[in-house]
Amino acid sequence: MGRGIGNIIIGLIFVGGGLTGNLVFIGTESGGLLAAVGAGLVVWGIVQIVRSRSQS
Repeated sequence: MGRGIGNIIIGLIFVGGGLTGNLVFIGTESGGLLAAVGAGLVVWGIVQIVRSRSQS
């Protein structure tokens, strides 16, 4: 479950930084793309948490 929470935290940082323009995706200078990657990390973190809870 720790990895899932970590992915959610990193994803939220990416989303916040990308949408405010303080962070950009390397090589593209795109904050929107970084926010999309962050949203993907948040979703993946939720999936990991749900899977770990269903296995225990």
